[in-house]
Amino acid sequence: MNKIALAFTSVALIGAIALITQLSGSTVFAQQTEQSTPFVVQNTTKSMQDPLPGHEMHQIVIAAPPRDDGKIYSGIASFTASQPVEVVMLHPYQSGQNTTETGEPLNAPFGDGKVAISLMKQFTDAPVSSGSFVFAGNALAFHNIEGKPFVITYTVDGHIDSLTQ
Repeated sequence: MNKIALAFTSVALIGAIALITQLSGSTVFAQQTEQSTPFVVQNTTKSMQDPLPGHEMHQIVIAAPPRDDGKIYSGIASFTASQPVEVVMLHPYQSGQNTTETGEPLNAPFGDGKVAISLMKQFTDAPVSSGSFVFAGNALAFHNIEGKPFVITYTVDGHIDSLTQ
């Protein structure tokens, strides 16, 4: 009789652990969903003059507009363009963190402050300007430094997330 009671107790304990694990996983998933908003865009569009100061001679398509709410975009994007383009991501930048010894990353004035610029040029060397990449930042754009207007088709599949500071 003791063996039967032990067996039932063991099965009940394993079931309880499985239920707790399942409920814990669901709770974590629900918390992630509340903090993350899907951001999915698919578009074909023509470039325009870059509005960033110092870049007025360049052409740009903004795929994810600049954010100033402390949240970031992250995900994956794919594109094909009629001219060579660079991928640009913007990040808030506080220049007071640097010294003359370390220098500064690529940056530009933006609004009341500055933005650091991640500039990915690997898509400019191919016969067809196209690619896929993972990204994260406060804005996502496609950029032509030569000022040549271009048409681009792109798909962005990502999320808008809060920072976890």
